[in-house]
Amino acid sequence: MSKLPGELENGGFEIDRDHDLPAFSEICTDCIHLLRKGLGRTCRAFPEGIPREIWLGENDHKKPYPGDQGIQFKRHPDAK
Repeated sequence: MSKLPGELENGGFEIDRDHDLPAFSEICTDCIHLLRKGLGRTCRAFPEGIPREIWLGENDHKKPYPGDQGIQFKRHPDAK
């Protein structure tokens, strides 16, 4: 059975996980691969959670990153 985002091994939930991260990412918010529904910061490249380094803009994810399944940043056509 798969776990939900934030679900702990003991069946509880971590409700303030990544509370220190901004709600929007200067990189990911404009990416076509960002999954905009559901909980957590996820995308097609990182369905288990976008790495902090990318979310915080320290890595623009235009080159392969470990675990990205061969999917990198691609600007969404509606992004400014």
